Amino acid sequence: MKKLVLSVLVLGSALGATPAFAQATGSVDVTGSVAARCLAVSPISGNITLGELAKTDGTVDPSFAGNTGGLTRNFTVKCNGSNPKISVDAKPLINAAATNVPAGYTNTVHYTATLVATGAKGGTTPVADQSLTAGATSAQVGDRLAATSNNITLTIGSGLTADPAAILDAGTYAGKVEVTIAPTA
Repeated sequence: MKKLVLSVLVLGSALGATPAFAQATGSVDVTGSVAARCLAVSPISGNITLGELAKTDGTVDPSFAGNTGGLTRNFTVKCNGSNPKISVDAKPLINAAATNVPAGYTNTVHYTATLVATGAKGGTTPVADQSLTAGATSAQVGDRLAATSNNITLTIGSGLTADPAAILDAGTYAGKVEVTIAPTA
């Protein structure tokens, strides 16, 4: 019996003397990324109806006074980059049905398309493109885009013809303005 008690005591003291486990610590890094992008909340589309392009003498009306619905359209664009690039490319108004235009007449009306971006700090960045010259005109905003509705404005104006005395050939004229808002990283 003494052996049994002694065995139980030795076994009990061995179990009670088990060392405690030490605490393990560390850290895990968590990363992610956000790609620079722009999104048109309201589509960059629509129509600007210039109406009658000619004055009573048949030459171009530079103010497009016959317009219906105004010469300006607003768009809402969200960009998460700090300095987006805005571009505007005005394409001339052409009367495609007038193929044999004699001297003193024209089937092409040019204009200026002006794009204005509102910055987050309250300033604006304008960029203007004349349809008389090929290619887009671009500018960096120099700020983040304002996080508000209608932060991009497009305005059409300053009608002209290559020959200021040219008479506009009768018919329907069509052109377009291409607008690009791109993020910068």
